[in-house]
Amino acid sequence: MRKTRIFVCCFMLFALEMAGQEDTGSRQKNMRPVIRGRHYAVASMKPESTMAAERILQAGGNAFDAAVAGQAALSVVDAAANGLGSDAVLLVYDSRAKKVLSINAEGTAPRLATIDWYKKNQGGKIPVDDGLLSGTVPGAVDAWYLLLDRWGTMTFAEVLRPAIELAEEGFPIGDQFARAIAASRKLAKYPSSVKVYYPDGKPPKPGDIFRNPDLARTLKKLVEAEKAGAAKGRSEALRAARDRFYKGDIARELARFSEENGGLFRYDDFATYSAKVEDPVRIDYRGYQIYKNASASQGPAELFRRPRQIPGRRRLHSYPLRRAALEGVCR
Repeated sequence: MRKTRIFVCCFMLFALEMAGQEDTGSRQKNMRPVIRGRHYAVASMKPESTMAAERILQAGGNAFDAAVAGQAALSVVDAAANGLGSDAVLLVYDSRAKKVLSINAEGTAPRLATIDWYKKNQGGKIPVDDGLLSGTVPGAVDAWYLLLDRWGTMTFAEVLRPAIELAEEGFPIGDQFARAIAASRKLAKYPSSVKVYYPDGKPPKPGDIFRNPDLARTLKKLVEAEKAGAAKGRSEALRAARDRFYKGDIARELARFSEENGGLFRYDDFATYSAKVEDPVRIDYRGYQIYKNASASQGPAELFRRPRQIPGRRRLHSYPLRRAALEGVCR
């Protein structure tokens, strides 16, 4: 089986390389050929996420439905970088309004996280290795709601199904995620996270089948709230799912856990959270309109810095093939 898998991987890589050479006509060997299609394109950090988004598109969903499905899948398979507790910063093109919009679903700090509190209790420093003292309110779920409500066509039940299946049935964990779990002091600190991430008393190894039933139950709660509110219409049902996370039992459980473990989050921090939909900042670069999120992170600063780097990079897609990319092809 192992030899067969290696052969298949090598064959696929050879075919991709030849396709790239034939398509571009370049003398340089290229491991990232131009891919063309008729209906859609999907790209993400993990193959499971890409397949989740593609599954939604094949089922008749639009790009916004697929984006939510893909990001929800990432919250399972790439939780170290894209977990359910993550932020979300997006640029959206509304084809009907012919307008670019910015969604800033970055988290906000708890109200108790004041400068005076950190001076008194932490020597004026923010302990970055303790999420309960350095984290922010998760913004991803509110971003999902906005995408589905304003531009999507599907329900939470439909777009979250791939992520729920991954969390319940499991997936082969990758090197990076496995290393993050093994190196995390935060996960080893709490019995609830030890149960999920150290099921046999030790972290999973790359290639092990990893499951997260607790995350599956949380996602199912959103679906349950949506179904309970379905009689009021699609928009109200989507809102009910969103509100269960920020104003319902999920928020209360998060706040309770924080308070019991010395954290700064309280229920009102979740209940008052709201993502921003705003106009992005924009510049004209050689006839191209370049947009960045207006209030999120370093967006405006990067807008004026990045274009200067473009002319010197003639082949942005010709990076060396890394092990992570090879895993994506073979899986």
